[in-house]
Amino acid sequence: MPLVKGTQQARFGGWGRTEVLCAVQHQTLQTRKIACGSDRYARAVSDPNVTNLTLPASLRAMLSGERWEPVTVGESDADVYRSSRFVLKRQRSGDFDTLRGERERLGYFAGRVRVPDVVAYHVEDDVEYLVVERLPGTDMSHPALQRDPRRAAELLARALREVHALPVHDCPFDRRLRVRLADARERVRRGLVDEDDFDDERRGRRATDLLNDVEQSCPADEDLVVTHGDAYVHNVMVADGELAGLIDVGRAGVADRHMDLALAAGSLASDYGEGVDQVFLEAYGREHVDEEKLRFYRLLDEFF
Repeated sequence: MPLVKGTQQARFGGWGRTEVLCAVQHQTLQTRKIACGSDRYARAVSDPNVTNLTLPASLRAMLSGERWEPVTVGESDADVYRSSRFVLKRQRSGDFDTLRGERERLGYFAGRVRVPDVVAYHVEDDVEYLVVERLPGTDMSHPALQRDPRRAAELLARALREVHALPVHDCPFDRRLRVRLADARERVRRGLVDEDDFDDERRGRRATDLLNDVEQSCPADEDLVVTHGDAYVHNVMVADGELAGLIDVGRAGVADRHMDLALAAGSLASDYGEGVDQVFLEAYGREHVDEEKLRFYRLLDEFF
């Protein structure tokens, strides 16, 4: 099943401090059965206090009756919760990877590839709230999917090929290297880089040293496509053995395809085992793969 979504047109109206999308498929949102993952990544941790999650008045009215559970998957800067129908993100407003930016990217992808419908966006007291549809199925970090590594690698390759095939000139989001380098420098300057989270091969090094490595090893050119921007396995949803959609698209934009390929290959190797990354690259198309660029974009990702 392809990711292209042919039945929905995203229509936004009444933008104010609270921005609401009236989903074309509202009835589907109410009746769709959602499969709950039980793995250590996607498992929602029960907390009796979460039922009473404090929300702005406009969102409380819209989401009354929902029971929220925290989600532990991924490395988002936002607090993430889910109910049987929705996913809620909440974070402080900032300069990097804002929820407004994610909402705008979801609007761009709607009708192009399968992503969650936007239900509402709200800002109050410098806190952003984004509510989206919860997609069916489970993310690709689920142990059940790891029983067939080749199939998982092929699904991830297909998902990225579909995103990368979108016309670059239609995408308004710039994630080219000059933009990413500027963000990396600013994050180092502000002390926002988590040096304890570096890959094993770079463990113990300083962010300033790695920044120097990045600036000295920049590729001479960029193979520009529309990218997901955070192409880890936990950001690809699968239902009934087929692609169900992409989530967490807040870093999407025009960039070198190797930004996605590096993260996807590394994520597969980490979650599924060595060698699965090579199956993925073969399925994607070796003719598009530059090993030096893969190494470079893995290094660059250390700053984000």
